[in-house]
Amino acid sequence: MSGNLKSWTSLRSDKMDLRIVNARVVSPENGELIRVNVYVEGGRIKAVEPSEAPLREAFQEIDAGGDVLFPGFIDPHVHFDDPGFTEREDFETGTRSAAAGGVTTVIDMPCTSIPPVTTGESFENKLNIVEPKAYIDFALWGGVTPQQVESGEYEQTLENLKQKGIVGVKFYTVSGMDLYPGMTVSCMDKAFRKLKELNLVCAVHAEDFHLVDYYSNLMQENGRYDPESWCEGRTYEAEPAAIWSLVGITEKVKNKLHIVHLSTKAGLSIIRCEKAKGLDVSAETCPHYLLFNSEDFKKMGAILKIAPPLRMEEDRLGLWEGLKDGSLDFIATDHAAGVYPGEKNHPNIWKNYAGIPGVQTAVPSMLTFGYHTGLLSFLDIQNLMSRNAAVRYGLYPRKGTLAVGADADFALVDPDREWALDPGKLETKGKYSPLAGEKFKGKVMKTLVRGEVVYEDGKGIIGQKGYGKFIKCDL
Repeated sequence: MSGNLKSWTSLRSDKMDLRIVNARVVSPENGELIRVNVYVEGGRIKAVEPSEAPLREAFQEIDAGGDVLFPGFIDPHVHFDDPGFTEREDFETGTRSAAAGGVTTVIDMPCTSIPPVTTGESFENKLNIVEPKAYIDFALWGGVTPQQVESGEYEQTLENLKQKGIVGVKFYTVSGMDLYPGMTVSCMDKAFRKLKELNLVCAVHAEDFHLVDYYSNLMQENGRYDPESWCEGRTYEAEPAAIWSLVGITEKVKNKLHIVHLSTKAGLSIIRCEKAKGLDVSAETCPHYLLFNSEDFKKMGAILKIAPPLRMEEDRLGLWEGLKDGSLDFIATDHAAGVYPGEKNHPNIWKNYAGIPGVQTAVPSMLTFGYHTGLLSFLDIQNLMSRNAAVRYGLYPRKGTLAVGADADFALVDPDREWALDPGKLETKGKYSPLAGEKFKGKVMKTLVRGEVVYEDGKGIIGQKGYGKFIKCDL
């Protein structure tokens, strides 16, 4: 695409399925807002033309009224818990929540399913269960366990998962899940080598096992059950220590490494350094790390319990810098809804569920606290919440762009609409948020997936259950 729209246009043809008029789009070249008309045919973008160009005929029309039309947002890190933990979330409620937040594609993690997505069979089992529930499109992460690596079966299971279309494989250096244990260095080295061969991303929850295990046990042995003990137990040094180990493996193997939900300025410094050296490493952070710090956690308690924990104010500010200078590649939510209030109200912080349902609030959060504070531009938001993840995970150019031929996935946003969050109206099963009552500036007005409106402000979800489709990785 270019700012003057030359490469956006298509040869004029017959009557279109849909035209969106009076929309403003963000030029990927210079970030300027350009007023355009967008045409859709067969679920794909047929043309993007200057608003002053003669209108083409279309069966349906949406008048954007000058609102900003973004390519559909992508959340590359969600836990929709289906099948297996559907008391917390399922694919119906998760994708409804995403649609209401302007997200048109999610990438669901393999670990919070029963069984985990670690074989071709478990992949098909999950797909058959979740696709009929989906309101938006989705891709899937695959998984691998230490047992598979030690037995040698991982080579075949990873090949099978690659053929199924996964975007990459998720690893934990420390895990609280019996069915999805953490990985040792030796197991990761072997799996990373296979994934390099398969050209897939290795995504890792990076906290050093030994540090977390020792200090978490020490806190509880000493009778510490306050929120601060969670931060001290999952000690600050655990994240950079794990990242150093991971980049050490990647420097030898030359695989694609991705660090999920980065929380520390120290970890970011390592990522920045390794990128400068040419290592193929990417990283994401989450809205909660950008908006809250450990002092907020002390005050608000379990509703802000996450892993890794919230860190210091200097870390929060450092992550914003990482988004702006390119050290951080995208924003993901790590959406993980607990049963509320049951899993978020225990006086012992260690017995509360670690997770926040964030897929519906991510875009308005970044508009309010990113764009309207001058920390992010519209182009930054477009790249950090759509294009970059699509490119990294093999969904581009079908997703993450307004180019001709791409899926007609759109989020129509009124950047100046003011509103307040009522968690009871969230589409997720977990009706809670640390942003409850917060006043936002910027609202998703419509969400379209492949040319069909699935959400409209004032009407809610108007799409069809089962309309969402699985999108294979093209790497």
